[in-house]
Amino acid sequence: MIWFLLGCQSIDTKQLSSEADEILEDDVTSLELSAVMTHLEAFDQIGQDNNNNRALGTSGADASLDYVQTTLLDAGYTVWVEDFPVSWFEENSPTVVDAEGQDFNSVALVFSASGSVSATLEAVDVDIPPGTSANSSDSGCDIEDFAAFESGRIALIQRGTCSFAQKVDNAQNAGASAVIIFNEGQADRRDVVQGTLGEAGVTIPVAGVSYQAGVALSEMSTATVVVDAEIEEVMVQNVLAERDIGDANSIVLIGGHLDSVVAGPGINDNGSGSATLLAMAEYFAEEEYVSPNRIRFAFWGAEEVGLVGSTFHVESASDTDLSKILGNLNFDMLASPNFARFIYDGDGDQFGIDGPRGSGQIETWFRESFEEQGLASLETPFDGRSDYGPFIAAGIPAGGLFSGAEILKSTSEISGHGGEADQPYDACYHLACDTLENINQEGLEQMIESVMYTADKFAQSTNFATRARINRDRYLEQKQSSLYWGEHLQR
Repeated sequence: MIWFLLGCQSIDTKQLSSEADEILEDDVTSLELSAVMTHLEAFDQIGQDNNNNRALGTSGADASLDYVQTTLLDAGYTVWVEDFPVSWFEENSPTVVDAEGQDFNSVALVFSASGSVSATLEAVDVDIPPGTSANSSDSGCDIEDFAAFESGRIALIQRGTCSFAQKVDNAQNAGASAVIIFNEGQADRRDVVQGTLGEAGVTIPVAGVSYQAGVALSEMSTATVVVDAEIEEVMVQNVLAERDIGDANSIVLIGGHLDSVVAGPGINDNGSGSATLLAMAEYFAEEEYVSPNRIRFAFWGAEEVGLVGSTFHVESASDTDLSKILGNLNFDMLASPNFARFIYDGDGDQFGIDGPRGSGQIETWFRESFEEQGLASLETPFDGRSDYGPFIAAGIPAGGLFSGAEILKSTSEISGHGGEADQPYDACYHLACDTLENINQEGLEQMIESVMYTADKFAQSTNFATRARINRDRYLEQKQSSLYWGEHLQR
């Protein structure tokens, strides 16, 4: 996926203020690990006091929100809150896909309707075996795929090319009573499909299964699909804060998500990012840090259920307000126990998914920061799995750091990053054990140094890049075409 800028205008070069000239660059990165650990300990205690989680809609989330606001107000920041609704999807019991006496491992797609359906099964333009490359199949992507589909049947659809939402919308319009989506079948597309339909509104049950299950189902005549889930609307908050320092028309937006998953307190994911932001904010206030660009901090709500807070921020802001944002720095998981130093691939040279103009410069600053520490770094793609997603979709440059999640660390990464090969970067990712004991303090300290270096470079830059004009149609296209929107697959 390539990000296009449809038009741009030059940013006026600003003169550094006399106060900024007095800042000693060598002092800017001297944020101590202990300052971050203080906040991590607080988040861990909040988790312990609130059923071991800080997920949206819980007392742990409320306590985290209060802690962040109090800390920022005490540091002298202007603080405000954005309230937004979240549709919270939860399965009440395991999803069932059964055909001719055989049970298949399955999961409901997020925002599936509840229901129990037994009906004739009809495959829709599936490719078995699949093409050699991902997205060879366009099963269900066109309404014409359903031209001969008999209303009332269960549609068996293959992953590929378009979003799950588009496939299900077409099936529903064709009269399908339920949908089963199976994985496409290439080497990395064989597991059970765990995806999202993007938003509530679907009226039929939708389940995901593996490629092998799809192959078997394609040869069967009837099936049963049972989804038992509910969707509840809750109000959630973003917290934003800034000092009256720097140009309010040139904002460096530094963010990370505040919420955890229900399964655990999320001290690495993303207490590590939130704690780093809080300690950085306190440091800048205490040291009376000044810069020509304004630093704004954002603690996003409801990231774990689909980047809802950051998406709300971008979609509810005016084009004028969005155009004031020079770029977004995103920090999500900075202290994985089997860590690597990942930088988002802003220029797209490694993964072919480049960010808006200026993202490459952000990537360069992060890489320089590790080089100055004598440390190796790697690149990670802009695949839509964290809160930078809405910003790059809107044409706003972005970048950030990441220390790894559930994926296994490769042998080739050991020489530059240490740790253990063939083990997850974070074996406690989205689990109850993501507590204070899950934090790698050595890795976190290295990340803090890089965070501070790049934040300073960005805040002091007076000729950063050209600024994109916000195009809402392009934003929606990029949002819908992103592989992920948060944790869940979209297509």
